[in-house]
Amino acid sequence: MSYAAVIARFANALNDGTDAQVPVTESTRNNLGYYRGNVLANRTSALVSAFATVHALVGEAYFEALAHAYQRTEPSVSGNLHDDGATFAGFIAGFGPAQSLPYLSDVARLDWAVHHAHFALDAPVADLTPLQTLAADAFGLVTFSLQPAVHIVRSNDWPIHAIHAMHHGGPAANLDTGGEAVLVMRDSVAPVDHASAVFLLTLQHHQNINTACDAAWHIAPDFDPGPALSLLFSRGLITALHLPS
Repeated sequence: MSYAAVIARFANALNDGTDAQVPVTESTRNNLGYYRGNVLANRTSALVSAFATVHALVGEAYFEALAHAYQRTEPSVSGNLHDDGATFAGFIAGFGPAQSLPYLSDVARLDWAVHHAHFALDAPVADLTPLQTLAADAFGLVTFSLQPAVHIVRSNDWPIHAIHAMHHGGPAANLDTGGEAVLVMRDSVAPVDHASAVFLLTLQHHQNINTACDAAWHIAPDFDPGPALSLLFSRGLITALHLPS
């Protein structure tokens, strides 16, 4: 048996509790339960850190049960605990006991974006001076690359920014106010209207300004791209310009 196969069986045993197929000594086999408990505790602690708002919403005991159910379904795929939880929001959306909290999965998506932004690489900011010499009809053909820390999270139904803010010192959230969109940056979040969110998402997918405007105008015919572009420029969120040839 290869070393990789041995490690894979050992990892599976730590997740699913099947010890019999692990090629280790009996003394090690007897201690697998301790290893399993440590893995469970460490992953749960990492999830608490990454999903602070979800944890605050449901409480310690509920979150622990939720985290344990998630770990049984989703084995860790990285040696870095900061990567653990990428599929947690999707798991919550399909987890039966969580259906009484229909906003929870959207809140988890925002939590994960905030967590990911905190640990994301910091890329050099692009030189924007070439934009000054572009003709007006060429400006709309420009595409951008954005900082790895930038995320745009939308909820069609729930005020996710208000819920997030409530559990970080803000006022109580009103669930009846409807869906919200949030721009996540390095260690900060800002609510944005849905048209601006679609505009930014389209730019993030390397579509040009004209295409991004069209997508936003489909939602709000009076959308003005100026404030969203100014935000990108002023906060140093653009890492590369791709000018029309």
